[in-house]
Amino acid sequence: MAKASLIMPDGTKVQIEGTADEVAVLIARCSSDAHPPAPGEKTTRKKRKAGKGGSATSGQRKGGPTAFISQLATEGYFKSKRLLPDIQKKLEELGHIYAQTSISPVLTRLTRKRGLRRIKEKDGWVYIV
Repeated sequence: MAKASLIMPDGTKVQIEGTADEVAVLIARCSSDAHPPAPGEKTTRKKRKAGKGGSATSGQRKGGPTAFISQLATEGYFKSKRLLPDIQKKLEELGHIYAQTSISPVLTRLTRKRGLRRIKEKDGWVYIV
């Protein structure tokens, strides 16, 4: 059986086991610019060089936690105080599953850019517009 380990652009680690052909097809599906390798051909993933702003230059992502949290802010989600677990749960309800460690830096950046405010309360930081 062939095995492969992938790290997705969002940091998710994926382990794949199966025949060589099955693994090759799945790797090709995970890679936007790859073609399915011929049987017996080695599969390697090329690293993309980061452009200005740290995002990938070819095929920039249109989503991610920053975009989704900014969208929540424009929709008025932050008109009332929200804790980090509340924000994480709301994103999960919308089908976007992120760890709190991925959401927290986004909230800090939005706070520094004055898109959100944060207030220290006994339960932790709360975010509000």
